[in-house]
Amino acid sequence: MPMPNRDPRTTPEYRRLVVLAAKDDAERQKAIRVTKVVTGDPSQRLVALTFDDGPHGEKTGDLLSVLRRLRVPSTFFVVGKMALRFPELIERIVLDGHELGNHTYNHYRLTQIPLTQVAGELNSTRDTLIGLVGSPTRLMRPPGGEYNEAIQKIIAREGYTNMLWTDDPADYKAGRTSEKITELVMRDITPGGIVLLHSGLPATIAAVPEIVSRLRTQGYTFVTCSELIQRGNGLLHLQNHSARISLTAAT
Repeated sequence: MPMPNRDPRTTPEYRRLVVLAAKDDAERQKAIRVTKVVTGDPSQRLVALTFDDGPHGEKTGDLLSVLRRLRVPSTFFVVGKMALRFPELIERIVLDGHELGNHTYNHYRLTQIPLTQVAGELNSTRDTLIGLVGSPTRLMRPPGGEYNEAIQKIIAREGYTNMLWTDDPADYKAGRTSEKITELVMRDITPGGIVLLHSGLPATIAAVPEIVSRLRTQGYTFVTCSELIQRGNGLLHLQNHSARISLTAAT
């Protein structure tokens, strides 16, 4: 009688690989000494693709397949309650060589909730990721990019790095096509850029291969957010947020 196929995710070897991959990311992030990042080094043709709000079931799975085929490492800023819904995608993100970021637990706009709840939103997702892959992430991104000085102090106090962006094609807007998303990304791309995308949108997934092809033609190398920081040539001070320059040191 044939033995039933065993889900590889239930094997000790699979779990060991997930934990080791997540641990490698966590160890690399320990070297980060800044609490807010707006862009990488503008003298290097590096770019970080980032994907917010997921995971989103089959759509995020499709995106991961595209990124694997293209050999593009990325950073996924995940929502804690969505991570619990799709734990297999969190594991796959890690095993595929991508990086996890914290996008709060409920996707609340942090400026619209009491300050006393901000740390809990971050730390609940941290604890969720520890439960799923064995390690936390230091990287976070506030939903909608909304934060203020008081929230930034909480982010720093809790040990996180606020990862912002240089390039936002607003892929979530109704009617956005893959062609328009690509056009907007390419219009605003800069060396050391951080591109804000979303992992559950078909038009975004369709745009990724063309974005990658065009950027590679222009000599860009794709890196995760923590790699972008590490290769920043010591840039530690945010001179002008609106100009999207460099990094800001811990305060």
